[in-house]
This record gives sequence, structure tokens and C-alpha cells, in this order.
Amino acid sequence: MDAERKARITDLAAAAQPTWAENHDGSALQDHLKGIDCNGVDAVMVTMQVVGCDLRTAQDLFFSAPCPAAERAFHNAAMEALERSQSGV
Repeated sequence: MDAERKARITDLAAAAQPTWAENHDGSALQDHLKGIDCNGVDAVMVTMQVVGCDLRTAQDLFFSAPCPAAERAFHNAAMEALERSQSGV
């Protein structure tokens, strides 16, 4: 990881810490991260720092939160529609 990304992750973790400290709610943390434009791998890395957990736990917190689940459902539906349109069904 380059120095710029590492600094960004550190800054985002500092900004997200109060949200986690308030109630230790993984969904609230992920909503907060999404709100500050922290998504995907960066959100998982920030979660690791804020929660103080391993990669697997951070991924579980990220993927089980409603906001990524809704995005994933939308993506899957769009891909299925695209596949149907390509196959002529």
C-alpha cells in the first residue's frame, strides 16, 4: 500500500472511531464509512483499524451491513438483466 492510501485509511479510521465507540454497531459503522465515501477494500481496512479485528471479521462486518448488501443486490439484478438481454431471453 502506498503512503497516500495508508494516510487516507488512517484519517478515515480516525473519523469513524466515534461512530464505532458510540455503540459498537457494525452496520452504523459501514453506513458512516459509505457516507464519507469509503467503500470496498478501503472500508474493510478502516474497519480493521477501528474495530481492532482481523481481516475475516472486518469483511463479515462489511458484507453483513445493509448498505453493501443493497448495493450487491442491485448489482446482481443488473448483471442478471444484462445476461438475459444478451441471451435473447
